[in-house]
Amino acid sequence: MSNPNVAQPNRFWATVTDEQLVDLNLEIDDPETLPGLVHEVPDNYREAHVEFKYDLRGKGIDQEFSCVHGHHQHKAGFVMKLGDARFMVGHICAKSIYGEDFNQYTADIDAAIIRKDALRRVRELRDAILPFEAWLKQLAESDTMKSWSKLRGQLDSHLPFLYDNLTAYAQFDRRITGASLPKWLCRADCNPRQQIDALLAEIAKLNSLLSGAAEKAAGIIGQLRARMDGISNRAEPILEYLQDVELFFQPVTLDAMCKWANEHDNPKRRTYSYGLLSITLKNDKGHKTLILIPKGYVSPSKQPIIALRNALAGVGTETASPNKMIA
Repeated sequence: MSNPNVAQPNRFWATVTDEQLVDLNLEIDDPETLPGLVHEVPDNYREAHVEFKYDLRGKGIDQEFSCVHGHHQHKAGFVMKLGDARFMVGHICAKSIYGEDFNQYTADIDAAIIRKDALRRVRELRDAILPFEAWLKQLAESDTMKSWSKLRGQLDSHLPFLYDNLTAYAQFDRRITGASLPKWLCRADCNPRQQIDALLAEIAKLNSLLSGAAEKAAGIIGQLRARMDGISNRAEPILEYLQDVELFFQPVTLDAMCKWANEHDNPKRRTYSYGLLSITLKNDKGHKTLILIPKGYVSPSKQPIIALRNALAGVGTETASPNKMIA
């Protein structure tokens, strides 16, 4: 039969929302350094809830703490919280006054620690992927992507020999070609915009998992992180594809392509020459087609990929420890 003079344990931690819990500090080094610590029993002390527990027993530490109820010394107990005030209660008084059994206490606070750890891991993944997702969306609609597609269309329409044959010729060693040549710009199955859309679809699936139950997401945190690593790896070739525009208009590249095209295309019909960031095709009727590097073209930075990888490297590497002095 329960003792009517003993308060029922206040299941405070079960009422804390995810948003509140994720930023709370559940582990401290010394309870006596906490702000708002009082040394007298508050009037409505029975409404207090456990915020921390501490236990120096068996650790070879001489320090003891003073219980607010009777001020007796103890090594194990609880920090109770009531509004902005905190007070320390030894484990014996905690049992007799608040109904908090020190050995059974883990039902709430330890669950809160595990829950907080899950929330932290999930939030770290969300924080890592959100700016990367925004960058991908921006890249998909950028002038860089539009310029890449426009140049590809110009080559297909006006320089068909280069468009049809450059991809295969670029696979040869540069000792044969005379320069490193664009491998992706004229490759029919290379579609960086389509690849970005596929990555964004994968990120949408991840965001759905990260927006669900934190404990469930935390249970597969390794899988989620591996999928994000895969996304960063799949994003890197897209930058290589887009860099082909700058590579195409490098003087040494233009020189190598023009020499090769003049030798292997029909010289009676088409001849090739190049200028500063431009290539010119002259047909057998003397008509010239000039193709210039897109104005202001800049290859996208790899920094967002590096930032994602750096962020993922630290996710889930630290976990809540049951051996802390305060838990």
